[in-house]
Amino acid sequence: MHGVEPAILVNRTVEHAVEAWLTAGVPRDEIVISEDPRLLQIAVEQGLACVCREVSAALALKEIEVLVEATGTVGPGARSVLSAIHSGKHVVVMNAELDATVGCYLAERARQQGVVYGYADGDHPGVLMRILEWADLLGFEVVAAVNCRDSVDVRATPDSAMQRAARMRTSPKIACSFMDGTKMNLVSAVLSNATGLVPEVRGMHGVKTTIKDAVRDFGNVLGRPGVVDYALGGDFGEGVFVIGRCTDWERVGHYSDYLKLGPGPDYLFFRPFHLCHLEATLSVAEAVIYREPTIAPIGAPVADVIAVAKRNLHPGDVLDGIGGFSFYGQIDTVERAREFVPCGLASGAVVVRAVAADEPIPREAVEFSAGDYGLNLRCLQDTLFSTFQPTPSHEHAGA
Repeated sequence: MHGVEPAILVNRTVEHAVEAWLTAGVPRDEIVISEDPRLLQIAVEQGLACVCREVSAALALKEIEVLVEATGTVGPGARSVLSAIHSGKHVVVMNAELDATVGCYLAERARQQGVVYGYADGDHPGVLMRILEWADLLGFEVVAAVNCRDSVDVRATPDSAMQRAARMRTSPKIACSFMDGTKMNLVSAVLSNATGLVPEVRGMHGVKTTIKDAVRDFGNVLGRPGVVDYALGGDFGEGVFVIGRCTDWERVGHYSDYLKLGPGPDYLFFRPFHLCHLEATLSVAEAVIYREPTIAPIGAPVADVIAVAKRNLHPGDVLDGIGGFSFYGQIDTVERAREFVPCGLASGAVVVRAVAADEPIPREAVEFSAGDYGLNLRCLQDTLFSTFQPTPSHEHAGA
């Protein structure tokens, strides 16, 4: 993007960062690998592409204005985000796992430090937020903000996701998190916590429909306005949409025929694509120029994503994380979710009580990993907003 320059790539596997620079067309002899902030400073000033393993080295540079966190992890991602906030850097995340789990806490810490924390444009939450803001400015009541999925298979595993992973050029676990619906539920929670829109039912309805029939079909299913949900199948491609209700339809509804919007009072506002990382730089620019996030938690959490057993779980089983063999994630309101294991904290937890397939995993049914950083932050978030606190296996430390 014109005016936004990547300066340093941080990756625990340095070779992956080097590969990214090479793919972007940077010659190998113009890539500097170092953990020394002084050397990185010189390299950045010379316009060279930099790579380091530790985020602290990158954050030490005064030229760095924004950290883009895109690891898809909760604990390591949170460490990097908090380090950036404490260093006075703005933060843009493309990490639904992190934001859905402890984003409300991170956003509050950023506000206290006078920096921006927000989720990126280009992914579903950011793209939907643009439509929601537009609809709100025009006076429409939000009926639903909707992601679009061709299919959901809660029985998907990394093994069954191998072919999709190859097509996506990603890992089987990441591909599986899309296939089993966990990723969709996580991004829906990101949007929910930034807008106050709620899942009407656990896991959302998932309405089978098409662009032509979406307003009617969602109207037949939803029992209330102001929800997050998803469309299943149909002709939506990689799009998203908002159903908005004209609140003054009796007076202005006659314009709908003239403007080819349909009979009303509910209307479909559809965007047929989202461009992920290509649009994320818009959020980087907004953070620096306007000191505003594209989308960010508005306060206390509204929704959470809980872990649901993907198979029968037995005492001694270790939950293997998002996109694995053990569980899938489903969104719910914080009130209904409070007794269950948050999806983003489940990895490494040990099952101590049997849980049947497709049952939400109760917190009492697992023992969390001692000293888990993500769990520590979640406890701080729950204390901050006086919501439910999961209990780790040992005393947790502050962050």
